[in-house]
Amino acid sequence: MFISDKVSSMTKLQPNTVIRAALDLLNEVGVDGLTTRKLAERLGVQQPALYWHFRNKRALLDALAEAMLAENHTHSVPRADDDWRS
Repeated sequence: MFISDKVSSMTKLQPNTVIRAALDLLNEVGVDGLTTRKLAERLGVQQPALYWHFRNKRALLDALAEAMLAENHTHSVPRADDDWRS
């Protein structure tokens, strides 16, 4: 699912909007091509607006990793007393 290329000027920039746009951009350009400048351009905001939600690129990448795990991780973590053969 792709978000629109520009965030409406009437829409307040939300962390989940930034994460979705960053994931789309990551799919297109890879981790080395993902920059806050490109992300801000895609969202139609100034680059400093991103830093309101994410202190730096590392924090953004951490949020992307969490979002990907939450979306794709469907198995529970085994408990200490679980049988490894099951």
